[in-house]
Amino acid sequence: MFYRHFDALIGVSNTGPLISAFQCGQTNLLRRYFRVIHIPQSELDEFQRHNAAEEIEQLIDEGLVQVQVLTPEECRRAEEIARWIASRPSTRVKEYQHHLPEAEAMVLVERENLDADVILLDEQAAREVVRELGLPVAGFVAILGKACLEGLFSAEEIRTLLKVCQAAGTRYSNALIEEVYRQYGGDSDE
Repeated sequence: MFYRHFDALIGVSNTGPLISAFQCGQTNLLRRYFRVIHIPQSELDEFQRHNAAEEIEQLIDEGLVQVQVLTPEECRRAEEIARWIASRPSTRVKEYQHHLPEAEAMVLVERENLDADVILLDEQAAREVVRELGLPVAGFVAILGKACLEGLFSAEEIRTLLKVCQAAGTRYSNALIEEVYRQYGGDSDE
């Protein structure tokens, strides 16, 4: 699996995985596994809406997160990708504007000068499009999985962290949380 190989990566992210790290107090994992994480400038408003402006500013000040401005051509490409995400059967929201943040992150990961290793996305329809584009993708769950494989967390602790994120508003389903729990060694009878 992809996450077994990552260490000191260059990533591109939308808000979801970073907000999950903030919600459960695990920004240390971002520092552990990433050299730098690029985000589109438009995502700063999204962090503000999620009451995470202070947390993202701290990561920017540290140099872990770098904000990127899209060119007009990249903005057009992002709109095209956002429409593609909105048209997916698995998408919950059909308005393409809702998917612009994920699409902008996808455009950034295609920038050769960023030399990105992975795009961090949690939203299912966006992940489907990323895979169709042939881009490497991971989410916050993969970051927790890597930490579990390194012995930093047990399956039970991962389940607890994901439930904290869920309680804070992240749309991790109970089925996903239990699947991850079992995948990393949790008792399937619980």
